[in-house]
Amino acid sequence: MAVPSRDQALSLLAAANNHGDLAVKLSSLKQVRGILSSADPSLAAELFPYLVELQFSPETLVRKSLIETIEDVGLKAMEHSYIIMPVLLAFLRDSDSTVAKQSIVTGTNFFCRFLEDIALQFHWNRKVERWLEELWTWMVRFKDAVFSIALEPGFVGTKLLALKFLEIYVLLFTSDTNDSEKFTTEGTAF
Repeated sequence: MAVPSRDQALSLLAAANNHGDLAVKLSSLKQVRGILSSADPSLAAELFPYLVELQFSPETLVRKSLIETIEDVGLKAMEHSYIIMPVLLAFLRDSDSTVAKQSIVTGTNFFCRFLEDIALQFHWNRKVERWLEELWTWMVRFKDAVFSIALEPGFVGTKLLALKFLEIYVLLFTSDTNDSEKFTTEGTAF
């Protein structure tokens, strides 16, 4: 079953990349998203390089839809998402603010999920796998790029999302003093 899905996805990706009609491109990308969402993560990872080719599309809606597809599929195949992180970084500086904003939203979701995965893995195994270390490098680059967007002149909507990312970042790395006091005084947290 994986072979027809792979071939079908490749055909749809070619249509999304090469067809002249915007409606066909968006429809093809939506179908690819459906295939990859239900496919095995290894198949999705195998098709990531073909998917990221769409980053060079001149159509804003295609680039925005690509980011949404990256989020949907990438969160299911986190082990291989380092392949798509350069696209999110590039889209932070997109000429269209809609694309840049969607990149921040998607990157924020990736960042939160990544921290959850790394915390769980370390909690259960007391070690972190290599792919998480590599993804951490990309997450730091993403964080630095979003921080610079928050501080530089630019579109208000994009800056607002960058500040929202900053807020989430700070909250993720700030311990709740009430919880830590409970833990140390009672020995267990509720």
